[in-house]
Amino acid sequence: MSAACDRLELFRLLGDEDRARLLALCATEELAVSELAALLSESQPQITKKTQPLREAGLLSARRDGTRTLLRTEPTDDLLVKAALEEGRALCTGDGSLARVPAVIAQREEGARRLFAEAREAAPVVVDGAQLLPFLPLLAPLLPARALALDVGTGEGALLPLLSPLYQRVLGLDRSAARLARAAERTAALGLANVRLLEGDVSDRHVVEELDDKGGADLVVLSRVLRYASRPHETVLAAARLLRAGGHLAIIDAAPTDDESRREPGQVWLGFDERALAAFLREAQLEPTSIGRLPRIAGGPVDLQLAVGKKPPQ
Repeated sequence: MSAACDRLELFRLLGDEDRARLLALCATEELAVSELAALLSESQPQITKKTQPLREAGLLSARRDGTRTLLRTEPTDDLLVKAALEEGRALCTGDGSLARVPAVIAQREEGARRLFAEAREAAPVVVDGAQLLPFLPLLAPLLPARALALDVGTGEGALLPLLSPLYQRVLGLDRSAARLARAAERTAALGLANVRLLEGDVSDRHVVEELDDKGGADLVVLSRVLRYASRPHETVLAAARLLRAGGHLAIIDAAPTDDESRREPGQVWLGFDERALAAFLREAQLEPTSIGRLPRIAGGPVDLQLAVGKKPPQ
């Protein structure tokens, strides 16, 4: 086929209003087929049928997350495609679908919000490995700075006994009052006097102001938090802003899988590969210093990855 015929096919492809809308929406946010169907009030098979030619033309890229397919518009310098994008944005502004994108994205976290807000009756807190805690301070001199650590999404406080002996002050942050109550039980049982618990989110104003007042954290931990975040890159950005110059952000989360049976209640994402974790850190202007799988330990969680980024010194 000649270049002129290829160009003519592109004109025909982009001359369809529905495909222009789809391009514009996927340029705004990476969206699942189900989310596009909700935005445009169409069935998922219809969305798949309409996006397939765009994928074949290389205008849309697709990514699998379990049973979901997520679509994103590929960057381009083609003036024809840019014109179609502008027209698509105008159409989406007119029908209100562009304005509904944030609400659709926020809906991703609804299951997690309901799950973590439940004040369910649970078994007594069991402190595993408590006999090792007195020996943790021997690692403290190896840390470059240890004035303040922030555990984001602390949940029931599983990491607090590890951080408390290593840092002068530790903040445990979570948006679930029920889970913070369990964390308070844990810290009280262990006598972790340097731990304080905060209710809120990583981007909440009172959290940002408190960390600013303290000069920022030496370490911010996001342990199994990103899997529940509608926009994980924005969570990393918000966490990075809480670091002092030279501080470190540690991300612990699931390695990628296509096994839908491993999606836990409320979980938005099935995992992140090393390239995605590195991109999150770089977008937050952090230098990736270590990315890789955590070793499996009998009885512990499996298939976890650790990514560490450092905030440049001023």
